[in-house]
Amino acid sequence: MAQNKLSAQDVLDKAEELSFPKSVVEFMQGSIGQPYQGFPEPLRSKVRLFVISYAIIELNILVMFIRCWIRSQVLKGLTPIEGRPGESLTPLDFEATKRDLVGQFGSKVRDQDVMSYAMYPQVATEFFDFRSEFGPVDKLATRIFLTGPKVGETFDVTIEKGKTLSFKTLAVAADLTPNGEREVFFELNGQLRSVFISDKTATKVRFSYKFTVLKIAVFILGSLLTALIFFRNYISTLKRIRKIKAK
Repeated sequence: MAQNKLSAQDVLDKAEELSFPKSVVEFMQGSIGQPYQGFPEPLRSKVRLFVISYAIIELNILVMFIRCWIRSQVLKGLTPIEGRPGESLTPLDFEATKRDLVGQFGSKVRDQDVMSYAMYPQVATEFFDFRSEFGPVDKLATRIFLTGPKVGETFDVTIEKGKTLSFKTLAVAADLTPNGEREVFFELNGQLRSVFISDKTATKVRFSYKFTVLKIAVFILGSLLTALIFFRNYISTLKRIRKIKAK
């Protein structure tokens, strides 16, 4: 809602046109159970202002109708799950699932990973792929993971019990590689290391630079054409004046 600048009323009015996240659809479908007092209805507070004088039974019918309408708009034809979702699910072999995950992602698959995969297979698979490529990033502090360390900053990472790595960021290369990467120099337990990291902002900078050069080139070309046209008209005017004087 914040990203698309939508109000609660906008969501209700445009529910049939909006593409709701899969997590919202599954929640409204009942895949993770039934919320206390039923599914949320954004109009509840507004409805209460108009039905204070109504009987309780009329209020309940109205609220139930609104909930069902909102739910149907989100599900868009999907069959809602009533009651506990586990009652209609086929039994899951956790041991077999863990063996499959170990075969696909390695021996470090935990029981928590199996549970995550059982509930959210697509999200869990994306996380396992990310972890296989970048390692146990969950050991990093949130700020370090999201924004990276500052130059000169020292931080420790405990990757397992009794094993802590100490990092210190030393410098970041000013020049980009042809692949848009920068070399980052750091110390790992006192030893100098370096790694090439993709600079996602560099692509935007290069694009902006090329776009600026293109604009300058177009401006220069336009100015030259304007000057040529002016010069041609000037010469043509001089010729006409000479002809008139000759007569």
